[in-house]
Amino acid sequence: MIIMKNNFNVRNFAIVAVICTLTLVLINSCKQEQYTQSTTEDVNITGYLEKYPDQFSLMTQIIKRSGTNGYLGAYGKFTLFTPTNDAITAWLKTNNKTGVDQLTVEEAKNMVKYHLLPDTVATSRFSDGKLAQITLYGQYLQTGVKNEAGVSSYIVNKLAKITKSNVRLGNGIIHVMDHVLIPASLSLAKSIEGNARYTYFTQAFKETGFYDSLNVDGATVIDTTRRFQTVILESDSALKAAGFSTYASFKARYSKSGNPKLHTDSLWLYMAYHISTGPTYVPDIITTPAIYTLAPKEVITTKFAGQSVLLNEDEFAGVIEPGVEINRTYSDVTASNGVQHEVKKPFTIKVRVQAPVYFDVADQPELRANPKWRGAAAATIELYPNKVSTLAGVDFGDLVPVSQGSRYNYVTVPNGSRKYNANDMLDLSVGSSTARLKYVEFRTPMLVKGKYKVWICYAANGSSVAFQAGFDIGKPNPQVLPNTVDFRQDLSSSGINSTTAALASADALMMTNGFKRYMATTNDYQGTLRGQNQINTTGWNLSVGRLAGVIDVQTTDRHYLRLTMIAGSGTTNQTWLDMIHFIPIDAEQGWPRFSVQGVQFQKP
Repeated sequence: MIIMKNNFNVRNFAIVAVICTLTLVLINSCKQEQYTQSTTEDVNITGYLEKYPDQFSLMTQIIKRSGTNGYLGAYGKFTLFTPTNDAITAWLKTNNKTGVDQLTVEEAKNMVKYHLLPDTVATSRFSDGKLAQITLYGQYLQTGVKNEAGVSSYIVNKLAKITKSNVRLGNGIIHVMDHVLIPASLSLAKSIEGNARYTYFTQAFKETGFYDSLNVDGATVIDTTRRFQTVILESDSALKAAGFSTYASFKARYSKSGNPKLHTDSLWLYMAYHISTGPTYVPDIITTPAIYTLAPKEVITTKFAGQSVLLNEDEFAGVIEPGVEINRTYSDVTASNGVQHEVKKPFTIKVRVQAPVYFDVADQPELRANPKWRGAAAATIELYPNKVSTLAGVDFGDLVPVSQGSRYNYVTVPNGSRKYNANDMLDLSVGSSTARLKYVEFRTPMLVKGKYKVWICYAANGSSVAFQAGFDIGKPNPQVLPNTVDFRQDLSSSGINSTTAALASADALMMTNGFKRYMATTNDYQGTLRGQNQINTTGWNLSVGRLAGVIDVQTTDRHYLRLTMIAGSGTTNQTWLDMIHFIPIDAEQGWPRFSVQGVQFQKP
């Protein structure tokens, strides 16, 4: 997948488009409710409410009873979601109260705090999901769009309709609603325990010790990273459908030590894998590539396919591994210390063995869908970072809008002195000019945790540039690789010349100096197929594998490999990138080799 300038990637663009289809698009496709807006600098929040007692006299009384009228009437930046008199009357009746005077000071204070944000947040900053700012009460609000009779309205917490929005005042903004918002009163543990759908998980949480850590008041948690948590649940019916007729059979399958509280016990790990820190709502899941769980160094990958949110649907070693779908009906359930979701089928930690990954950067899903990609109709595909025709896995970073003459191409290469795997590569416009990119970042295939040597495979060209490789730059555990990868260097930079290239020892000498052949030579055979790279004549040195360094992959996941330009003018599109190899440090580094037919040549 390709990340765009300012880290706004194609995936994000697609996600936003789908979210709009689900929610905000309703505003454009239907008749939109008209929200009144007014702006004044001489009326504050309390002054505005007092100005319209027929609508807000009860909210004014609650604010005065709570003791918050002092700062809501003073200078500041606030957003108040205020219910109308009718909404408050209905709320009081539900709580068996006939007037505001029957509220305790603490009840009034909590009501105001839950409806108040310490910032000015207009509807233009609403998202399909939780708001970025937390209320003064200490819980998040959710916003979305609902359509009724052809009219789209903003909805808060899936209940309260905003009837008047963006009333700008001297000290903030008011949004008027038709319901009082009710904060979550149950912890995640109590919420799960109180739902008959989750008796298996309730018992498992108790036996592993997670029940206690999920049964806390978030405001009192010292570790702020655990103030809110997210739990992904499997219902009893889903577990029974998977063959666990009783909780005992479920426990017997996963608890192997006899003590589920041990962090090495597989039931403890199973439950830890279903918990993550922070309040992650479904829209957050859609826009994040992975969820970091409480199981050490284990993540849940995410994917948005059509209308479905999928977890752990990955491609590994060329095979698609089916994931599990989030059950939207029973998800985004807010608790006092987090949020819970449900999946339709059980899922567990995927145990994988570290293996080499030979990443062909010209083999991207977006390119495969193009009729010009490989095959009989193969041809150049123009890629523009500021247009829809970009790939979905590469970040064309630090780039001004490009012109027609400064494009990036997928190129299928006719036979010549430079050979490429599957006869294609990416032709990147890299250089010192302000119209050219300064780095390119790739989302890697799935990498199993462990240490890897990273080889950048390219075609040498004197008009190209030199790069510094970085792994997960700007993310947890960033790593800068030590070796300069200079696309202007050919294999002779390893100390080998055309004469010694034919020697049996040449490959070992090259690798000693951080270079390797990655394309099959005319001396190599795979069955009856013969490699095409010359062994010691024209072009023998132009297909280069260069060791960038060693990375330590901490989590089994897709990661990011960035190439940042550090030298060279790069005045033309002559940076030719073919592959990136991630090979475990104790594995064979020089084989397999590759061919223009896309066939791997194994070591003889």
